[in-house]
Amino acid sequence: MKKNVLVTVSGIAILGGIAWFGAHHAERVMVDKGIERFKQALGPDVSFTYTRAKPGLLGRSVRFSGLVFRQGPETMTADEAELTKPDTQDSDVTRIHHLSFRNFQLADPAGSLHLKTMEMDDLALPTKAEDPTAPGVQTLSIGHAQATGLHGFVSALQSDLSADSASMDDFGANETSHLQARNVQLSTDVAPPRHIKAESISVDGVALADLYKTLTTGAPYTTHANTRDITIDQLSMDGTTPLMRAKRVLSHATHTESTEQEVSSIQGLELWPSVPNMGWMPSLGYDHFVGNVVLNDTHTPKTGALHLETLSIDSANMGRLHIHGELGQATSASVLVDSNTDMQVISLSLDYIDHGLVPKALGAIAAARGLPPQGLLAYVQAQSATAQNPAFASFFHWLANPRKQTLSITLKPVQPMPLMLVAASLGELTSMPELAQKIGLSVQAH
Repeated sequence: MKKNVLVTVSGIAILGGIAWFGAHHAERVMVDKGIERFKQALGPDVSFTYTRAKPGLLGRSVRFSGLVFRQGPETMTADEAELTKPDTQDSDVTRIHHLSFRNFQLADPAGSLHLKTMEMDDLALPTKAEDPTAPGVQTLSIGHAQATGLHGFVSALQSDLSADSASMDDFGANETSHLQARNVQLSTDVAPPRHIKAESISVDGVALADLYKTLTTGAPYTTHANTRDITIDQLSMDGTTPLMRAKRVLSHATHTESTEQEVSSIQGLELWPSVPNMGWMPSLGYDHFVGNVVLNDTHTPKTGALHLETLSIDSANMGRLHIHGELGQATSASVLVDSNTDMQVISLSLDYIDHGLVPKALGAIAAARGLPPQGLLAYVQAQSATAQNPAFASFFHWLANPRKQTLSITLKPVQPMPLMLVAASLGELTSMPELAQKIGLSVQAH
């Protein structure tokens, strides 16, 4: 009886070994065939090598060691990579259910990237075609990706980029994506040097694949009809000296086929004199600006019209400025930076409440003229009493008592006028008072 049991067990073991070997051999054959089809699908310029490939159960997955992948100018390497096919019977070898890397590196003309770990789900690799712009040609798309230990170089920006961790959803042509990253740094040593840091960044609603194409090829970026949200915490920018700090940046935009509406805010904003247009602060006794900014506007790209619902700048030790109005030939960004000198003023209203800035400015003007502050104040009061123009009278009256009243200024030019020309006209009012009517100036102190 014992002999029969031993024979039976031995037979089962031998058959099991043969079955395992056969299955393992079949898996190996399936993997080899799959890799060959994979190369053919990606095109003749693909080089795909590895030191070892270990198949998983029934050839549904494979683990590579010493992976090197080259396609055109791009080279990818990884110490380890694991690939899992989709659960469906789809024979498309360029579609991958799950892909993971350890010690991943990418190099191409757009830059370089190193990741400690990376995992991707629902991946479709780009396929080679004679005409890459032809309809239906498969481009790179990723359902979900997450990575740690990110370090890279962006050629278009000549900048180094790093992050402790990052995750992304819905990366693909004409797809809006979601991106989150922690402890992000962007640095460039090309003059002027800039070093930007953020504790966390969240971007939702931006077509990241299209943006990448813009950076690498120069193709124009098309804004999609959707909503876009950006949140940045603990943002800082430095050059050779501190430039900017912000506790939180929030931006929400809604894009339709005809309009772009944006509501943005910067909380806990700090700006130093090295920032353009902020060099006046030391002369007034400020080492840097501290405050909050809110922007709410609606832009019509087709006409260039910009309805400025509010631009509010609030600083506890300077003042509070509130601006609203209608502008032409403008963009949302041009409201905050002087990049659009052709921006037209249709109507503009400003309300200002002083928190200490005006007395400092008057003191600086008095010192520049060699006058005591009281002497300049007496001059201002005299101008208030003798000014023939009501706008001048209101302005000088407020200037003598800025903390007690709100200064309201309205500009409504006879016809739309470039913003820079309006500013120049305001500076020439003392010598050419007739300009007040041309720019539609009215001033009230209340």
